[in-house]
Amino acid sequence: MTLHSLYDAVRDGTGSGRDIALSTGQRDWSFRALLAAAEALAMRLAPRVEPGDAVSLQVTDPVAAAVATLGCDLVQVCLLRRDPSAPNALPGRILHDGLAHAPRDGEAQVLGTPGLWLRSDGPLENSPVRLPRGAQVFFTSGSTGEPVGVVRSVRSILADAFRVSRFLGYAPDHPVVSAAPLFHAYGFNYGLVGPLLAGAPLRCIPARSVPSQLDRAVSATGARTLIALPAHYGLLSATSHRDAYPGLNDLRSAVSAGAPLGVGTTSDVVRRHRIALYNCYGSSEAGAVTLVRLEGDEDSGYIGAPLPGVSVHVDDSQSSRGTGELMLRSTSLAEGRLLTADHVVPLTDEDGWYRTGDLARLRQPQGIDLVGRMSTAINVAGEKVSPSEIERVLTKHPHVLDAVVTAAPDSARGQVPVARVVLRLPTPPDELLGWCRTWLAPHAVPRRVEPVAEIARSATGKALWSEPRKRAT
Repeated sequence: MTLHSLYDAVRDGTGSGRDIALSTGQRDWSFRALLAAAEALAMRLAPRVEPGDAVSLQVTDPVAAAVATLGCDLVQVCLLRRDPSAPNALPGRILHDGLAHAPRDGEAQVLGTPGLWLRSDGPLENSPVRLPRGAQVFFTSGSTGEPVGVVRSVRSILADAFRVSRFLGYAPDHPVVSAAPLFHAYGFNYGLVGPLLAGAPLRCIPARSVPSQLDRAVSATGARTLIALPAHYGLLSATSHRDAYPGLNDLRSAVSAGAPLGVGTTSDVVRRHRIALYNCYGSSEAGAVTLVRLEGDEDSGYIGAPLPGVSVHVDDSQSSRGTGELMLRSTSLAEGRLLTADHVVPLTDEDGWYRTGDLARLRQPQGIDLVGRMSTAINVAGEKVSPSEIERVLTKHPHVLDAVVTAAPDSARGQVPVARVVLRLPTPPDELLGWCRTWLAPHAVPRRVEPVAEIARSATGKALWSEPRKRAT
């Protein structure tokens, strides 16, 4: 099987003919119908595009997403996968399904079922054109919050999807339900390409689905794997009725990615539904790196062993304690990042290693402990200290409900960590500092711990360091 065409890989994959490939609950699409729709789209697009052209894809309908992916692959068009609800900030051609943005007069309808229209916004010469033919670009926000396009070749997408589908056991007798957005690399890989390659019947449901919708979709399809977001598992955990959503009990596995699961969520979900719950560590740049099974009592920093075909290394040249920047090498790495309209910055160094920006340490004989981000590391006399690691230690104390750590200037050591905590029960700061000394290296122990009434957080859960309201004594 060629590894240079998504269309060919799906056509020559395990799924066949009249077997169900994709369902939305409204209609089932067989592999034959899905591939035929992709061929029809390619025929309509061919006179309007050139191989290597870039088109922004903004679709809500998962069938439209699948058909657009395969049809554009046939004409070797690069797709810039955008959130359909967001305004398009890039000039050029836009392929959309008319659901989030109504078709305009004069737009070319390039497919009837599912409906797809081709729009031109702004001068086409400003569109990104110097990209690998048939590549997919996923937009991810970095530390600045500005979206950066991650360019993934067809070869890396297929390597990633095969790796995931083999680990999770996708097969024609292994239906999959996905509630992850398809414009995200996670949803695209685990919840679209992986099932299509393996012939696993796929039911896509909206990302804003509530537990009852997850339960109905799993029950209706006999799904063996659920691809969902941390928010979905948080809602399941919050359900007070122990026997709610019995359909989920038949799942073989469930996957979460994108953010850590909330305290108690894992144990609640695993206990109630007796499923293997996996957390994925990966990124748009790296694809899937690890899939670790969660039980509810594990160290929250442990992300498991690398998947087959993924090599890991820690650059600890700036630390003497085995902690450093996590580096990866695999066939699923992206080509690079799209920083300007026609310029892709390579992702890896000359030896093929990608610097993730994550602080980590390796376990023996295998396994990875994720400590934090390089960008937030505190430099204590040349030693890198992760605020996240200190926060995890503090919140393990039975009296600590929440914690946030940041850097404070220090005349002798440059920087030192300082902490604020929300307490369940009154606890002297000296006791908390003693707790930290038990679990942390001396240079990582906070200079001070300050009890506060609450820790302000953003909508995404990020702690905001501001003047605190002190806890009443």
